[in-house]
Amino acid sequence: MTFIYHRRDKEEISPYFNLTFSQENLRREQQRAGLLAGVFIAGLILTSFFYLYLPVTIYPKQAKDELMRTVLTFLGFMSVYELNMWNMLRIWSKKGLVMPQLAKYLNATFEITALTLLMYLLSDKFDHPILVMLSPFATIYYFFIILSTLRLNFWISFYTGLIAGIEFLLLSLYLLEEPSTVMGSFSLFLTTSFAYAVKSIIFLLCGICAGYVSRQIQKSVQSSIERSEIQNQLITFFGQQVSPEIAELIIKEKGMLKSQHMKVSVLFLDIRNFTKYADKHTADEVVAYQNSFFKIIVEVVNRHGGIINQFLGDGCMITFGAPIPLANPAENAVKAGLEIIDEIDQAVREERIIPTSVGIGVHVGDAVIGNIGTETRQQFSITGNVVILAARIEQLNKQYGTNMLVSQEVIHELSEHPALTELLGVVDVKGMEMGVELYKLS
Repeated sequence: MTFIYHRRDKEEISPYFNLTFSQENLRREQQRAGLLAGVFIAGLILTSFFYLYLPVTIYPKQAKDELMRTVLTFLGFMSVYELNMWNMLRIWSKKGLVMPQLAKYLNATFEITALTLLMYLLSDKFDHPILVMLSPFATIYYFFIILSTLRLNFWISFYTGLIAGIEFLLLSLYLLEEPSTVMGSFSLFLTTSFAYAVKSIIFLLCGICAGYVSRQIQKSVQSSIERSEIQNQLITFFGQQVSPEIAELIIKEKGMLKSQHMKVSVLFLDIRNFTKYADKHTADEVVAYQNSFFKIIVEVVNRHGGIINQFLGDGCMITFGAPIPLANPAENAVKAGLEIIDEIDQAVREERIIPTSVGIGVHVGDAVIGNIGTETRQQFSITGNVVILAARIEQLNKQYGTNMLVSQEVIHELSEHPALTELLGVVDVKGMEMGVELYKLS
């Protein structure tokens, strides 16, 4: 398996990105509605407490009743409104829908205007109506501005701060009293617009700050989605040859797997008479056959934790136990080999592929695994006698007319021997000084 290392221009993220970001945006919008609902419900509880325990000497009973009815009605209405928004967004999220940007602007306008209307209705409950602009109710604007960051859009946060500042200033100008002959700090708040204009500017600045934070959160979310998408693409690519677990390890190590000794089982597979088939068929037919054939191999190998190191045209080299160690790589290899034979036979019966016969050779032993190559081109390599001997064993299938041969070392590793296991004896293997004890499994 080869890994190419070179810098590439950033590609446009697929529709997966837009879909994922829209879903994340909707979740954040749902969080915002839920938080606001919580704020208004808490306000209901606190207001009820004050209504019961606020002394009449501080606020006349009739005026207190009128004020509290107005406040409780507002808090109750907004609680129901935000809960309905939360539930609607939850349903949209399940259906994969998105919330239009225009709806967010309209929602922000409604929430701010509802608060401004509340303050207008409460103003006549004060001896000096302008004092309502200094009451705790004005601080609710900040909740809307702060939680606008969850909308992941700078301009919506900016708009929320802007509309809050404008409505606050206009209502303040409307409620200001005529200049009084008595000058003092208190009189300044009753007759002068300066303090309210400054507070309106503060609302706008809060909106800008919230917008900045919103944009940073948006960038963070986008970056996270992009990294996830790139990783998914890599896992999909490598997953055609290796199991997802191995693909994730390769990505985690950035393809730079350190050289180390590991116990591995190597399986070589060869398609019988492939050369004759290729000579008599077009390139398109050969490729179509290879794709159908290797699809079976990849699925079986992935199920048993193997990795296809090389596609050889008429076969492949498969390893078990590297780079992710397995408890018993030999057993995994044998099970995979036997399942490959069964799956091929079934595919032939179902006419998914043409009649096909394979030869499989398996050996187990110590090997050196890791990356070899240069900084620009790296190849994951498994080297050692175990690889050479597995290849030699596979070639002996032609001599014995078998489909699957394994070494004695493999048999010793198995928890139980497969049915029809047959000892063939010690066989001389090309390039090996000592003979190899072979077993036929199929």
